[in-house]
Amino acid sequence: MKNDRTRVLVALLCGAGAPLACSGGGAVNIGNTEVAGSQLSDYAASWDGYAEAYTFRPDGSDRVRLSIDANGQGTFRVGNATTLLAPPTDPNVGYPPGISALGANDGPREDFLYPIHAANVQEARIQLGINAGDLFAAWCVLQTPIPYYETTTVDDAGTSYTVGGASDAGTVSTFYGCLPNVGGMEQLNPATGRPANCTLNEPDGSSAPVDCDKFYLCTMAFACACTASGCTSPPMPADATAAQYPIELDGALDTTGKILAGTLALGGQRIAVHLTRQ
Repeated sequence: MKNDRTRVLVALLCGAGAPLACSGGGAVNIGNTEVAGSQLSDYAASWDGYAEAYTFRPDGSDRVRLSIDANGQGTFRVGNATTLLAPPTDPNVGYPPGISALGANDGPREDFLYPIHAANVQEARIQLGINAGDLFAAWCVLQTPIPYYETTTVDDAGTSYTVGGASDAGTVSTFYGCLPNVGGMEQLNPATGRPANCTLNEPDGSSAPVDCDKFYLCTMAFACACTASGCTSPPMPADATAAQYPIELDGALDTTGKILAGTLALGGQRIAVHLTRQ
């Protein structure tokens, strides 16, 4: 009797079009129970939205855009700039123009596409990192590395000790920068408040003019990491997580998969962001 009732129930469900394996005696498929947003491919799209109660420099827009593919590669952008920065071409002029007035570490610029890094998904939330220093990468490559200072390990009466960070007794370590470590001066234009008349000191006591934006990037912001073979923007560790980057986006999809809401960790604060799939 029990088997008869079971056969009748299965027949009724199959006739009603229920998504069961109604033939061949196979396992019953009850549908895909995977949570939306549990894998990177769920976020693959172009997203456009805004930061809540926050504006980006210099035009004061709150717009946030994200483009990401199924492998976690993509770009991050803020603001409403109609054109993007042209690539740098002159190593003797700082990049972007006017950076010494705006500051190198004041958050993402509105006219630059930042590559995203370390994208991953945990507990149906996406985390990805943005490196503000990527802005200077192409400019740093143009620089000629210049010996900046030396550190020497001294062997004194059989006792080794370190001066300035070298590790082997009797060796000299040379560090490099994109300007010589000879000191200089940065004067502000009282009319604009921007740096002007920047100079580098010469060994004979004289001074030589230098572009203020380059002076700022090389000697104050340390925007480039240089070795004897060349310069680049300071790299992140190969195993850095999204949370270790200067800027981190952390968000989750809503039930429709069309809204990505979360926070942007920036400058020691977390800013709420709301993005819509395009």
